[in-house]
Amino acid sequence: MSKSRSQTDMSSKRGAQRRRFTRHRTDLPLTVTVLRQDGYVRLQGRCHEIAEAGLGGVISTALVAGEVVSLEFSIPDVPQPLILRAVVRHRAGLVHGFEFIGASPEQRDCILTFARPLPLVP
Repeated sequence: MSKSRSQTDMSSKRGAQRRRFTRHRTDLPLTVTVLRQDGYVRLQGRCHEIAEAGLGGVISTALVAGEVVSLEFSIPDVPQPLILRAVVRHRAGLVHGFEFIGASPEQRDCILTFARPLPLVP
């Protein structure tokens, strides 16, 4: 039996209410560095959602949930790119959710300042 539209809407709202941090829509180039058997590999992608504690993006290769990576992306009007360690929290195809590990207060503030005026992700 399929869900009615109102059941789907409520389920979506409950999911958004469970989130710890507000997500914002964006579109930024993203470089993901991951350690493989042959050494470090740099993967290119796009960041499409950002929050204080993580980001969502599409990259060229599927990663495994739990894998630790390095993320590099530039925020407009910030002179240096942000480089953050992160863990892959989930994957659907080539769409990945990353949670930042050990982001400094300055990095979090930079992300919040950038994200605050951006549209919210429902």
